Amino acid sequence: MSSRASRDVALFVAYRGLSRSFLFAPYMLHFATGVRGLSLAEFGALKGAYYFAVTLLEVPTGVFADRIGRRAALVLGALLSAAGCVAAALAHSLAGFALSDLCFGLGTALMGGADSALVYDALAAERRESEYPRAEAWALASWMGITAIGMPLSDLFLVHDGDPVGAYWAAAALMTLAVPCALAMREAPRAVHTVPATAREITRDALRDVFRVPGLLRLIAYSMGVFVLLRAASQTIFNPTLAALGVPVNRYGLVLALANVAGGIAALGSARALRGFGERACLVAMPLVLVSMYVGLALATGPWGAAFFVVQGAVFGAYPVVVRTLMNRLAPSAERRATVLSAESTAARLYSGVVLTGTGFALASLPLAVTLLGTAAAGCLPFLAMPWLRRSSRASA
Repeated sequence: MSSRASRDVALFVAYRGLSRSFLFAPYMLHFATGVRGLSLAEFGALKGAYYFAVTLLEVPTGVFADRIGRRAALVLGALLSAAGCVAAALAHSLAGFALSDLCFGLGTALMGGADSALVYDALAAERRESEYPRAEAWALASWMGITAIGMPLSDLFLVHDGDPVGAYWAAAALMTLAVPCALAMREAPRAVHTVPATAREITRDALRDVFRVPGLLRLIAYSMGVFVLLRAASQTIFNPTLAALGVPVNRYGLVLALANVAGGIAALGSARALRGFGERACLVAMPLVLVSMYVGLALATGPWGAAFFVVQGAVFGAYPVVVRTLMNRLAPSAERRATVLSAESTAARLYSGVVLTGTGFALASLPLAVTLLGTAAAGCLPFLAMPWLRRSSRASA
């Protein structure tokens, strides 16, 4: 049966795939260091600065989405991400790449909780909240599918003499196509207040929710750990590890495409896994398999070791479905849902900024195996806080 929510879900699936068509992802470190001359330490500092920028912007942009509109946030997010691609394609210095990462950071922050909040509230308005995991899964599968097709094509047609700059231009074009998808969405009506909540009130109440709603703070700590393990694998260690394993640059896209195929399959199966195995089993399984991947990569000695990145792809597909479903369910108010989701993203990206900066410096001075195992250990640290956070949230409740 056709409805406003069904239409928004279809547009959400298209928007997610187009706005996050990161065709350049397999080559980021190689492009910045091997083609445009940055050092490994500079690249690590850039990634750290990117995550710190997103951290500063996440909650304000979440408030913007809650107060001004989720659709406006999505339009701006897609445009800024496209601008980030263009800036990177034109960059020949640290300042140029910093500008690119600033655009990406602001675009990511604007999109971070807005798309999820818009679709969840659209479904909730029709009492169809239970369908959200499936909507999120299809959106992730769209993202994974576009990159799974586009990255091998980038290897073939957009990488010339080891220079993948064409992938940045192609990604910019696809991200621009996400704008009409966002413009066509219609936000569900929210509760009418006599006096609309101010940005300060939204921020204050959302942060209060994080500390007072049982389970929210613990879920955020969990997300921090898994997010670091995922992002380090795709952004800082991916290129050096493939190079050490003997994989040529014009096969990097194929490796990540295979990982994204696994991600799409995992995304589509994650809603069923939540029902069949339960939330706890899914939450326990993801960090365990990611740590196993890091150990496997540290021990691998030939091109076959690149297959371990398929594990990262599978968890990358399941993680947002599981975590965002739980975050949306625990968020107590639609009026500040995007801000609560942004608080989770803020914590995850802040911790990633710290770890990925350290990983960049470690790659420049330590053996790769040591860097891999150290990154895995850093990703596990937030899990150690979870038992204490369980007691803390019970006490505040």
